[in-house]
Amino acid sequence: MKRGPKPKTGHDTGPASKPVMPDYLTAAAKDVWLDEIEHVVANGINNSHSTLFATYCSIEAACRAIFATGEVPRAAFLSEKRKLAELLGIGGLSGRTTNGTNANPLSAEANPYGALPDA
Repeated sequence: MKRGPKPKTGHDTGPASKPVMPDYLTAAAKDVWLDEIEHVVANGINNSHSTLFATYCSIEAACRAIFATGEVPRAAFLSEKRKLAELLGIGGLSGRTTNGTNANPLSAEANPYGALPDA
């Protein structure tokens, strides 16, 4: 193995590169893509995560279609969608942070009882 920086792969993965929508997405998945793209880009998702984001959009579109029929999607769909949303920064703890800072549930500011007088 040679020392030094690794050669470029030809993919633009810089912070300014947005994920590229693949052409295999369904119309419903493309709608989800357009709804969520600003949120994932704001969380640092770039071109190298395009496939992951496309998978999320496809699962989200399928879940929306199932909910629209009055049914409930399988638990596997919902849990996988939740996991992908957390990876993309649009769900879970990272999706609930404010002002671009990580929420620390143990901080004094996050404690709703911190302002109460000591007993």
